[in-house]
Amino acid sequence: MDKETRQRERQLNKEFRAQYGMFRHPLMADVFDLFEGSRAEANGRTPFNDEVKVIKDVVYKTVGGEDLVLDIYLPTTEVEGKRPVVFDIPGGGWMIHNRHRRDGYARLYATMGAVVFVIEHRVSPQVFFPEHLIDVVDALNYLDAVKDEYNLDLDKVTVTGDSSGGHLGSLLGVASINEEYRQKLGLPELKVKPARQIFISGAFSFEVMYRIPFTHLLMVRYYCGKNSRKAFREWEFYKESDPYNYFTPDYPVTYNNGGALDFICAGEAKRMAKKLTKAGVRNDYYVCKNPLNNSHCYVLRIPYAPARRDMLKIMTWYRDEMMMLGTDMSAGYDRVHTFLTNYHKALRGKIKC
Repeated sequence: MDKETRQRERQLNKEFRAQYGMFRHPLMADVFDLFEGSRAEANGRTPFNDEVKVIKDVVYKTVGGEDLVLDIYLPTTEVEGKRPVVFDIPGGGWMIHNRHRRDGYARLYATMGAVVFVIEHRVSPQVFFPEHLIDVVDALNYLDAVKDEYNLDLDKVTVTGDSSGGHLGSLLGVASINEEYRQKLGLPELKVKPARQIFISGAFSFEVMYRIPFTHLLMVRYYCGKNSRKAFREWEFYKESDPYNYFTPDYPVTYNNGGALDFICAGEAKRMAKKLTKAGVRNDYYVCKNPLNNSHCYVLRIPYAPARRDMLKIMTWYRDEMMMLGTDMSAGYDRVHTFLTNYHKALRGKIKC
């Protein structure tokens, strides 16, 4: 986070505390910021950095005097027809902007031939749910405005997100199939709807997070503005904050990845898979049990072998799903496969991707 952004967020927190005395600046925002910042550079190293064009800081919406922005990753790999889209909602406990720290993840999809949009949304505690989700819908609708400029196939949009981004993405899936839900939350009408979803360590259920004391104290209350579990359960959007309440057979086809020792949302990948299957939704999931690397969002730590192995599972699933929808991404996938299976040699230029 740069100095100007940090100063702006401090001022917003000061104004917020003046209005809501029960809240302080969220400690977890600083923890997420430090943790994500420490691994961002390593995760962003790929052999494809020079060939994928990135358009930074594109404004998709202005609200309350604040510009909300996204980055666009344009591939050089050719695919037949219009290009599929990957729409990424970075996590960060609903409390930090994490767009720049998903650079390597975005480049993998772009190398396969997708146009990738990595977004920001307003963060807590400056706003509470559903304001975050309203921004996400507006960002998704932005794709419709640029579909001709970037030759986008809006029938092949894959929504992906990690942690809180997985949560917001899962609710975006609900909004795409449930008009009553959309209206209850006051969400804009969706001009674009997800065809597929990929979630990494999704923090789907707050009832799960309430079982872990520090996630309640340091995260959940900032998301909803309620200072106790009782108040949260009486909140007007309690039901709407949990995607598990809304699965139907029309819900988008989904892939879930998680770690066995995820300290924030343990078991959620498998739990969601069971609920999706029960609702008649086609889905796949994988939970890493590697003793050295299976924690929250582990799969985004590309320098580690277990993460690369399981990231390849995600990329393989994505390739296969796009093939089912009529787009062959095999050429780009082969390059990504070579990189993820020959990581050190590829970065040193000893093997061509």
